[in-house]
Amino acid sequence: MNFIPQRAIPYIVLVGAFLYNLNIGILNSYGNLNIYLTSYLRYKGNNVTYRSVSFIYELTVITLGISMLLGNYVQQKLGERLTIFISCIGTFISFYLSSIYTHSYYLLCLFMGVTYAIGYGISFTIPLSCAYKHFTNNRGLISGIVISAISLSPFLYCPLQTLIINRNNVLPVQYGSDSKEMYFKDVNVLNRVPYVLFIQSIIFLVLATLGGLMATISVPNDSIDSENIAILDKTNQNGNFVDSNIPWDVEKGDNAESGLFKSLKKKKKKKKGSDIFNMADYYTDLYKGRNFIFFIFYGPLSFFSNMLHQIRIRKGNYFNKKCTEDILFFVLWLSIVLFNGYINYIIMYWKIIGITYTQVEDTLITLNGSLINSMANIAGRLLWGIIYDKMSMNVTILLLGFLITAACFALPAVAHIYPLYAICCGVFYFCIGGSLVTIPVITLKKYGEKYFSLNMSILYTSRIANTFLCSLVVRYLYQWLKLRCLSSAFGVLSIISTIVLFGITVE
Repeated sequence: MNFIPQRAIPYIVLVGAFLYNLNIGILNSYGNLNIYLTSYLRYKGNNVTYRSVSFIYELTVITLGISMLLGNYVQQKLGERLTIFISCIGTFISFYLSSIYTHSYYLLCLFMGVTYAIGYGISFTIPLSCAYKHFTNNRGLISGIVISAISLSPFLYCPLQTLIINRNNVLPVQYGSDSKEMYFKDVNVLNRVPYVLFIQSIIFLVLATLGGLMATISVPNDSIDSENIAILDKTNQNGNFVDSNIPWDVEKGDNAESGLFKSLKKKKKKKKGSDIFNMADYYTDLYKGRNFIFFIFYGPLSFFSNMLHQIRIRKGNYFNKKCTEDILFFVLWLSIVLFNGYINYIIMYWKIIGITYTQVEDTLITLNGSLINSMANIAGRLLWGIIYDKMSMNVTILLLGFLITAACFALPAVAHIYPLYAICCGVFYFCIGGSLVTIPVITLKKYGEKYFSLNMSILYTSRIANTFLCSLVVRYLYQWLKLRCLSSAFGVLSIISTIVLFGITVE
């Protein structure tokens, strides 16, 4: 790759990471594909419903979290480029075989739910990790750009699915007098379902492989001179970082701090010059300033944050270490599980809530919902990434948590008013974008870059727990709370987890 200008490599890597995630995120099109797959399986004699086929999505999320744990080991043994190439081939084979065995529900679970997720999982952290190597500043924004490509996947695959399968806009019909679910019965529509899976496999093979090759372009070793490395080693030993523009090598484990981390240190230095030296003085200052209302809400959070900060100081710093060495890691992991518990609920039930309570046509809900939710999700990934760059991590989590809680409690009140319902769904997907950016940002800021892939994989297992959490809440509270009121339960979980995360992510 010597013919590529050095200055262009970071942007080529960023585009490649974006392109790869744009295709690997085909998982997000499962919701649109659900009605077609369910109708086809029933046409072939399988006694399945929408909920049965939705299990493929849940199985994918569970397998994805497990396979990410293996991803770090595979990457160390095979390297990033070979790992991402294996992932591309594996995903292609998964959807190609799915197009052949579309008539079998269990084989679809195997290929679309397990095999695809394994390929996705072992390479999940590679695009982001590669981008981080070339951009030492604005890591939150870089996270947002790379991960936002996953949200754009529905724009690539959902129109493709609908235009190929239902090109004549045939309407589904109610299947039997005892069922309220509607399925396609037109033979021409149903026979195109396997074909669209085959087309998707070809598109993925071409575009994802290209993106993977671009994302794994490496910088020549001679571009990093030994003098700069010596300066880095010296500054690392002293705990200070002189220049954020000095190149460094992540693979060698240099404990260099990013420009973003450097800026956080500057903020801390400014705080040292203030008149507030401890929590007692802080509370006194709040009281004298007559900020009593602010004191009531923020005081307990600050006290809790200070207490956990003192524990962390006594136990040591975990920057550029494995997250499992952190004594509070399990608390962090469990808090993320509760914090993101609403995600699966909204993804699985937002459309059902709209159809049930708004009395608006399914087509209108689907088109507007897909557009609003996708745009809000992309905006959330980008804007929350920028906010993470500009503000401290715990304050950003506090803001995001309050917004999630507000949306959870607002949904039951506005579910029957379509415009407000659509706005509320947009807010939820805006928060989902922030929640999914939160995991890599916490991994990077709290545990550093040396073990980023391993730490990211371990923290992402929280998505597995999210799936079980959502299932438990829906199963045991559905009879007590109405479908739209279930969001209130996730609002309560959000409040609890936000307070805990605010404390343990203090910098």
